[in-house]
Amino acid sequence: MNKFDFITKQLEELKNTNLLREPACIDSAQGTTVRIDGHDKILFCSNNYLNLANHPKIIEATTEAMKKYGHGSGASRLISGTMRPHVELEKELATLLGKEAALIFPSGWMANEAVIRSIPQKGDLLVLDKLDHASIIDAAKGSDAEFRTYRRGSHERLEKFLADDNYNRKFIITESIFSMDGDTADLETLIELKNKYNAFLIVDEAHAFGCLGENGAGLAEKSGVLDEVDIIVVTMSKAMGSTGGAVAAKRQVIDLLINKARSFIYTTAPTVASCAAAMAAMEIARQEPDRRKKLKQNAEYLHTKLNQLGLNTGSSESHIIPVIIGGEKETLTVSKGLYEMGFFIPAIRPPTVAAGTARLRISIQSEHTKEQMDSLCAGFEKLIEKGVLPTSK
Repeated sequence: MNKFDFITKQLEELKNTNLLREPACIDSAQGTTVRIDGHDKILFCSNNYLNLANHPKIIEATTEAMKKYGHGSGASRLISGTMRPHVELEKELATLLGKEAALIFPSGWMANEAVIRSIPQKGDLLVLDKLDHASIIDAAKGSDAEFRTYRRGSHERLEKFLADDNYNRKFIITESIFSMDGDTADLETLIELKNKYNAFLIVDEAHAFGCLGENGAGLAEKSGVLDEVDIIVVTMSKAMGSTGGAVAAKRQVIDLLINKARSFIYTTAPTVASCAAAMAAMEIARQEPDRRKKLKQNAEYLHTKLNQLGLNTGSSESHIIPVIIGGEKETLTVSKGLYEMGFFIPAIRPPTVAAGTARLRISIQSEHTKEQMDSLCAGFEKLIEKGVLPTSK
């Protein structure tokens, strides 16, 4: 008997239930098209929302940074890993997000973990949106504080938790744009409740950063409530076309993270190249607001086209548009059918989404053309005619 048989059994179970996943290897830069298996595919699943991942100014900035500082940062930030580009990026982020200070991490996941496992203490309460990102949920599970969940729009349940006097402090934690549904948090109501019960509000702007707001700061900026959010988490790995995450808040919050957050203390610092890329991307996003405008226009256009086809796009109101199909096998069939027509949109299945809600997660980019979006809708229409894609019509 092979001691790894238990793993083989798990993999077989995943395959038999249409839940086995494998990454696709891309052989090109990521724009609105990519090259996979020797063929060009129109890309409708990337978080490269503003098409900055291969922007010439970003490539130039990273090249110059590496010429001066090298590539690897060599150590954790509290040893010898803190370099000038780290400090400069943190200052830029704090200014953009309207906070006293910011702190960067190698990933958005690590940023969420740092905040949630370091700031709340034993005797505190975390109240999470039920569909918050896995990084938030896992961090809450590892926190010394207790945590509860509420469903978006069910503010009565949220308020019930906040009104409980058996806790020292309460923290509301939400994404701004939800990564699998494309809908948004009601920040105004959350702020009313956090003020009423003297709670803290933590907002993960991962999918809104760069895309919403006059300066691209996110949903809080667009909603005019940036000052009311206590702690903001962003990522540079989506619209900013780089890698890494960051936290912005009052100075004492950042100082505590520097001294307490294990995901900051015990990891090698981000590369200077990723910092240079993020700073260049933030500058482009500020100077070229038409990228955000075009992203919004593209999203509205495709929303309309998909709804005309009778497809279930849930409650999406952003550049993330789910086409909810339901069954895992059926979703794989639709994804494969579109791939054969020249589109790359992998099937999203449990545990990423709840059972019975498997979907294609379409993500729009600012440089998608109407021709590309029209051709995608034509592809969906062919699958509808074949009877492999259900509609409400």
